[in-house]
Amino acid sequence: MKIVVDSVRHDVVITVGPCTLPPMSMAMPDMAMGGEYSGKADIRTQFLWPATVYLRGWELTMLDSLGHILPQSTMHHIELVNFDRRQLVYTLAERVLGIGEETQRMIIPKSVGMPLAKGSHMGFFIMWNNTTDTEMKGIYLRLRMPWAHTNMTPRPVVVLPFKVDVNHHPGRGDAFDVPEGSGSKATLFTVPLGGRLIAIGGHLHDYGKELRIEDVATGRVIARVRANRRPDGTVISVAHRLFGVLGRGPRLHPGREYRLVAVYENPTGKPIMAAMGLVGGVI
Repeated sequence: MKIVVDSVRHDVVITVGPCTLPPMSMAMPDMAMGGEYSGKADIRTQFLWPATVYLRGWELTMLDSLGHILPQSTMHHIELVNFDRRQLVYTLAERVLGIGEETQRMIIPKSVGMPLAKGSHMGFFIMWNNTTDTEMKGIYLRLRMPWAHTNMTPRPVVVLPFKVDVNHHPGRGDAFDVPEGSGSKATLFTVPLGGRLIAIGGHLHDYGKELRIEDVATGRVIARVRANRRPDGTVISVAHRLFGVLGRGPRLHPGREYRLVAVYENPTGKPIMAAMGLVGGVI
């Protein structure tokens, strides 16, 4: 892993590689030694965050040994975790950002920022997704994260990461099965402090249709993101919404019950295995 603070572009750039990804048919369940990883195994790396800044988003690029850009589907997901701060919804280490193979680049305005302190204990997690029939060598993953100075005037609106999973079971995975036809899975959640959703995105597997957050007491939908799908139902991307650009965003109240719903349409004639549904954003 290489970490660079680009003071000209105002980016923190994390580069992981070179990595070797065996084809899925040869994948081992655990990370191998010497920089070689199974097609579906995690890379787990801990490091110290390099600068005291306001984080403003991310842009992901994957490259082959010749520097050619690879499709984002080369990895299934990555996560950046801050072990020095807890999540809003769950009593777990803060998930600063999560990117699925269908997740689009996100940059929030300079007037908004997520505070991160130099020296914070961080973790970087990658699950690769080599679905080809051949070994992939010399693969690099580069995560570029724009930031703003902490002495900006006026001071940016402070935001924190927001994540909810419809099938949250720490240590046991969050995948679930979807029967034939249309179906949904939901979970209830609360937040310990109030705030407004500035931005929101989501993660769905193939045949996923949408994710929505509802107010349990009123039934009102307060936020919704939809999947961009091919005609056969495979998911290309999940849209994100930037509420803070045109308004103040929907408010979440402390202690009030909300419901996250993941909606799937399954035309395959058989159950879908290992579906997922989660939202992530900033509040």
